[in-house]
Amino acid sequence: MPRTPNGLVSTMVRGTVVSVLAALLACAPRPAGRRYELRGQVLSVRPERREVVIRHEDIPGFMPAMTMPFSVKDVGLLEGRVPGDRVEGTLVVTDDNAWLERIVKVGFAPVPAEATAVAEPGALTPGSAVPDAAFVDQDGKPRRLADWRGHAVALTFIFTRCPLPDFCPAVDRGFARLQGLVKADAALRAKARLLTVSFDPEHDSPVVLRRHATRLGADPSVWLYLTGDVAEVDEFGRNFGLSVDRRDSTEGLTHNLRTAVIDPAGRLARIWRGSDWDPAEVAAELRKTAAD
Repeated sequence: MPRTPNGLVSTMVRGTVVSVLAALLACAPRPAGRRYELRGQVLSVRPERREVVIRHEDIPGFMPAMTMPFSVKDVGLLEGRVPGDRVEGTLVVTDDNAWLERIVKVGFAPVPAEATAVAEPGALTPGSAVPDAAFVDQDGKPRRLADWRGHAVALTFIFTRCPLPDFCPAVDRGFARLQGLVKADAALRAKARLLTVSFDPEHDSPVVLRRHATRLGADPSVWLYLTGDVAEVDEFGRNFGLSVDRRDSTEGLTHNLRTAVIDPAGRLARIWRGSDWDPAEVAAELRKTAAD
């Protein structure tokens, strides 16, 4: 490398090296996905889940203001973050995932008393009888949970407008795979049923649910979509620890996720939180409860 009479690296060469490195970094590919800028307030930090709960403003072009848990791939982004932090961030959204790749503190304010993270109630434990409930299915037909007594039932909750691909859409994809496992097993096909309950009946009418089910390839002889009266659906969901907060926005709902298996006698067998459960594990639970 050229040196000056004083033996120092040429400033010109050093500048060239820095420019080349900067160009290489600029050309490095970013993870694929659509990017949205987010502004909001931190309500809770869950580094053990690589997750932060943020009450955010409208995200133009993507989702309305609501409270949601957001995943991070780099847990270091959560270091130093505390409830009350006002933050800006970048949300990356792909077809099957979403995460924050940037979180920057821009201020602080006490968390309002009403701005609580999604609660996780739940009165039932494995072996408890699941209360009967009234629904309407995707064809507009009145149904009751008791209609499936004698079958092992996999039950989950969604709303069709849910924008984050790793929330309700992930649950739908999981049930689509679960349906394939059920239909491939002749014994299970006769004894198991899948039920998806929408907790957004104001939007998710039978017509909307039927269209949604068709798009996912749901076979109504195995997998049905249901909804019902808002208060009754909320009360039913609380048995499994489902929480739906409708206060933040008329356009979206703040919620958690629950998936359960109910045995042929109508008793709770097992509950899964979140959307990252394994369809094969749920199928195995269906086989076990159907055989008992």
